[in-house]
Amino acid sequence: MKNLYTSELTKNKYDSIIIGSGVGGLTTAVCLAKSGKKVLVLEKHYAIGGFSHTFKRKKFEWDVGAHYIGQVNNPNSLIRKAFDYITNSKLQWEDMGDIYDQAIIEGETYNFKKGLQNQINQMIAYFPNDENAIREYYALVNKVSGHASVFFSEKSMPNWLSKLVGHQLRKNFLKYSKQTTHKVLSSLTKNEKLISVLCAQCGNYGLTPKQSSFGVHALVVAHYIEGAAYPVGGAANIHKSMEDVIAKHGGMIAIKADVKHIIIKDNTAIGVLMQNGDILYAKNIISNAGAHNTFNKLILPKLQKPENTIALNKVMPSVSHVCIYVGLNASDEELNLPKYNIWLYENYKFDETRELHLKTKNSISPVFYISFPSAKDSEWPKKHPGTAAIQVLGSYPFNWMQEWEHMRWQKRGADYEAVKEDLKNVFLEKLYKTLPQIKGKVEICELSTPLSTKHFSNYDKGEIYGLEHTPERFELKQLRPKTNYKNLYLTGQDIIAVGVCSAMFAGIITSINILNRNVLWRIARYKT
Repeated sequence: MKNLYTSELTKNKYDSIIIGSGVGGLTTAVCLAKSGKKVLVLEKHYAIGGFSHTFKRKKFEWDVGAHYIGQVNNPNSLIRKAFDYITNSKLQWEDMGDIYDQAIIEGETYNFKKGLQNQINQMIAYFPNDENAIREYYALVNKVSGHASVFFSEKSMPNWLSKLVGHQLRKNFLKYSKQTTHKVLSSLTKNEKLISVLCAQCGNYGLTPKQSSFGVHALVVAHYIEGAAYPVGGAANIHKSMEDVIAKHGGMIAIKADVKHIIIKDNTAIGVLMQNGDILYAKNIISNAGAHNTFNKLILPKLQKPENTIALNKVMPSVSHVCIYVGLNASDEELNLPKYNIWLYENYKFDETRELHLKTKNSISPVFYISFPSAKDSEWPKKHPGTAAIQVLGSYPFNWMQEWEHMRWQKRGADYEAVKEDLKNVFLEKLYKTLPQIKGKVEICELSTPLSTKHFSNYDKGEIYGLEHTPERFELKQLRPKTNYKNLYLTGQDIIAVGVCSAMFAGIITSINILNRNVLWRIARYKT
């Protein structure tokens, strides 16, 4: 198997060992390797890329997390330049069109259109009596997302400089991130229906308006406001392109490389102990395994620091989910399937419905997300002619699966399979109701549960977005690349926020801390 871990790797010397091959870990590896550093990425499973990887069944394939990306249609945007830098411009993008998201709430349809002014006009058309509130809302989203850039950039500063000016750089974003989304929007309008529509993309960060930080809401809305795109050839091309760059610069990635714990001596990270007993040493150890996993599991209990664990454990893991992966024996064109995503809500009371769902075991998810990877990818008809692929995601609390938690993958018994079959039928019916033209065209349908997510991503509660994006999350001082262990660094989405782009920028910020160089300046000047 290509890249399979072998004990021969213990014979090499490394500048940095990176635990986890998600986008954050791979981005860090690229930035370090391009600076002449010897890097080794260790991936527990056989699939590289974290939530950017894809999987195949027969003649179909689906992405598992990278469903759409914002700001890459503009070749001069920093996000696009960052992708070009970490992939050597090998990653190409397919524009999703004038509509990137559609929300259907109680049967009423709302389109999210590409372009700030187009989106403002569209919302005013839906809610003509709330024009002032709508304009104030989008102005505030842009303002807060601008503050976010400064807030997260501060994490790249040396500790001494952060102590001098950090508070000043953080305060403007924290003013809003400390408030819930609903609280901020309620200060602009009392129209609860409008608030729900403006929050219809909240599934992108996994919390409803009264629970989520307005900081993350503003980040997500601003990220997509100028439209969205999809990687040509599929989401896996994100990590494949980075793998090539890492290899070109002498770095290595090893799969089925299970790290038992980080070796810390005299408060300094010096290496990792593998599950098979191997020890690998490096000048720097970088964890892309998530903050909870890093501080609670990868560090021995006797070496853990209460200032880390107590603070972090107050913020819960994010939402877990069920997903069906549907393969159709007709093309997107034949079935008239859209490129945009669809958000389905039972009603406008997002918070109340979510609370009832969490309290009622085996209740139906109050929100469903439908994505069309084949429709988004211009290369799909060449690779998979006469077919189409769809995914449907919905909420499913991890504790509803706990009785099977310690059983082996694909060996969890008849009861587990029966629950999966029931869920599959519920999700399929929801899909048929939304897109009746696909009925009779389904060739394959496979369902994943929070236990599947835990198995492949190693997140303890099957969460997909790392830590919950509550107001408290953004105040955690521990969510920085530099930890209070010398030469131990964090990277990945917990450092910034949910999503592929946040994980990528976490990798960039982590590399700035390690290299003590302005990698962002290098990226901004990068030419294709």
